[in-house]
Amino acid sequence: MIAIDTIISQFSTEEQQEFIKYLSYKNKRHDTKNIQLFKLLMANYSAKEIPQKLYGKDNKTAYHGLRKRLWSSLLDFMATQSLTHEVSVELDITKRILVARNLLQQKQFKTAFKVLNKAEKKAQESLHFSLLNEVYHTQIQYAHTTTFAPPLETLIEKFTVNQKDFLQEEKLNMAYAVIKENLQKVVYKGEIISFQELIQETYERFDISEEIGLSYKSLYQLAQIINAVASVNKDYSNVTSFVLDNYKDISNRLKQSDKHLFYHIKVLYLIANIFFRKKEFAESLHYLDLMHEAMQQQKQRYYKSSLLTHQCLVALNHNYSGNSEIAISMLEAVANVKKYDLEIMLDVHLSLIVCYFQQSEYKKAQQVFSKFYHTDKWYEEKAGVEWVIKKNLIELLLHIELGNISYVDSRFVSFQRKYYPFLKKAGEQRVIMFLKFVKQYYNAPEEVTSIAFKNTVEASFEWKSSVQEDIFVMSFYAWLKAKMNKTPLYKTTLELIKDV
Repeated sequence: MIAIDTIISQFSTEEQQEFIKYLSYKNKRHDTKNIQLFKLLMANYSAKEIPQKLYGKDNKTAYHGLRKRLWSSLLDFMATQSLTHEVSVELDITKRILVARNLLQQKQFKTAFKVLNKAEKKAQESLHFSLLNEVYHTQIQYAHTTTFAPPLETLIEKFTVNQKDFLQEEKLNMAYAVIKENLQKVVYKGEIISFQELIQETYERFDISEEIGLSYKSLYQLAQIINAVASVNKDYSNVTSFVLDNYKDISNRLKQSDKHLFYHIKVLYLIANIFFRKKEFAESLHYLDLMHEAMQQQKQRYYKSSLLTHQCLVALNHNYSGNSEIAISMLEAVANVKKYDLEIMLDVHLSLIVCYFQQSEYKKAQQVFSKFYHTDKWYEEKAGVEWVIKKNLIELLLHIELGNISYVDSRFVSFQRKYYPFLKKAGEQRVIMFLKFVKQYYNAPEEVTSIAFKNTVEASFEWKSSVQEDIFVMSFYAWLKAKMNKTPLYKTTLELIKDV
C-alpha cells in the first residue's frame, strides 16, 4: 500500500490547508469523504480505525477505493505545487524568449533585445545554462540585423563560455552518479575500493576540470562525495576550505534564487556536519542556524523533510559541547515523531543511545535498543555497514556495563565472525585493537588501571592529531580511558574533545 500518510506528514500547515481547498474545489458531490480521510490521516489514525470513523463499520472495500482516489488527487496537487515552485523561473525566461522571437520576426528589434537581455539576466541568476543557450542562439541569429544587438563577437564568446558551463554541469552529474553507485557498494555491501582512484578515474573519464563553476546542486553532489571519503578516512580536516570557498562563491552569485533552495538546505547541513566532525561546534551551530532559516523559506516547503536531520545534529553539537540535558531532551522529542524517514530515525535512536550511555543511563539506552529488532543484514541494507558496526560496538559496551555475561560472550563471537574481515580489508585495525582491550577489561577489569596496561594501550594505536581525529572514534576510546583512569565517561569524553 502506498504510504500516503507518510507523504502528507511532510506537508506544512499551509500546504495542508491548500490541499483541502483543492479537494473542495475538485469535489462535485457533497458526500465525498476524501477531505475527511485526509484529516484522519493527518491525525495519525491507523488503517484499522479509519473505516469505522468514515462509514461507521469496517468497510475496507470502500476505504481502499477512497484512499486510491485520494492518492490520485494528491499526485495532481503535488504536481501543480511543483510546477508553481520549480518552474516559475523557467517559464518566465521561456516566455520572454518566445515573445522576443515574435518581436524579432516583426522587426521590433529594440524591444526584442531588451526582452532578451532581461531573459539573459534571469537565466544567469538561476544558472539555467540550457535556457541561456536559447537566449544567445536567438541574439546571434539576429545580431546582424540591428544596431540594438550586442557585438557579434561578444555574443559568440558568451555562447562558447555558456556551452562549457552547461557541458561541465552535465559531466559532473554523470560523474556524481558513477561515484555514488560505487559508494553504495562500500556503504551497503561492505566492499573495499580506493576512493581516490575512483574519483580520479571518474573525473578523467568525463574530462572534468578542477575549475568548476558550481551551483548549489553541483556543490551538494561534490560535497557528498568528499563527505563520504572523509567519513571513511575519518578525516574531515582537509575538506572544509574547498566546500566553504565554493559555498561563499555560489552564495554571492545566486543571491536569493528560490530554484536552488532544496540543494541549498542540503549543502548547509553538509557544512554543519563537517564542522561537527571537526569538533568546531560553534561553527556547526552557525550553519545549522542558516539551514533553519532556509527551511523557513518558500512557505516552509522543505521544513518537515529537513527537521529530523537538523535537530539530530543540533543535539549532537550540544552533547559534545557539555550540554547533555539539552541534547537528550531534543533527541527524545525527535524520537517520538510518528512519521519519519527510517534511515534518519536510525541515526536519531543511535545518537540518543550514545547520550544515555555517556550519562550511565544504561536502562534507558537498553529501552531504545529494544527498537532495533531487525537483523544486522536488514540494517546494513537500510543504513550501511558502518552504522551497523557502530551499533554493535555500543551494544557490546552497554551489555558489559549491565553485566550480561552470556550475551556479551555471544556478541563478541558474532561480531568477530561477521565484521573482522571487513575491518581488516578497510584498514580499520584500530577497531579490532580496541575490541581486544575491551575484552581484556571484560575478563579482568582490575588490570586496566595498571601502568602496564595503560602503556600497552598507548603503544598499540596509531594516533592522529586531535584536530584530525574523528569525534566518534574519540568517543569510543573515551570509554576505555575512563575505565583506565576510573573517571566518569562523559567528563572523560569532553576532556578528550576539549584537547583539540
